[in-house]
Amino acid sequence: RKQSDSFVYNLLSDGELGEGSTWEAAMSAAHHKLDNLIAIVDFNNQQADGPSTSTLSSEPVTDKFEAFGWHAQRVDGNDIEAVRAAFDSARGLKEPRPRIIVCDTRMAKGVPFLEARDITHFIRVEPHEWTLALEALEKGRPQ
Repeated sequence: RKQSDSFVYNLLSDGELGEGSTWEAAMSAAHHKLDNLIAIVDFNNQQADGPSTSTLSSEPVTDKFEAFGWHAQRVDGNDIEAVRAAFDSARGLKEPRPRIIVCDTRMAKGVPFLEARDITHFIRVEPHEWTLALEALEKGRPQ
């Protein structure tokens, strides 16, 4: 780590937490006290083979990262204010260790027919579905 005020951000998926190299990197970051590193996990409980908690569960995620020496937080990833507050907290931490924000997310939040479709994770949205999605979002938007 060079003496810089800049942060490095790394985005991970919950499915990616099943990879050994991810945990090797986590251990290395803590060992080297990379206090400018903020990792974000998009925990939507979905991957190509099915729900990540059924395929190869990484729970309890925050406990595991804390055991590796990280400062860990878990928030509702669909709540922008909660995510902002987590980033502010992570950037304000004065401890010499990496930080991670686990964001529980719902794919296609606010568009019920896409939220309920497991294959939304890796299948494209068809042109007519964009229209339906926009209509669903407009219905849910406060006037």
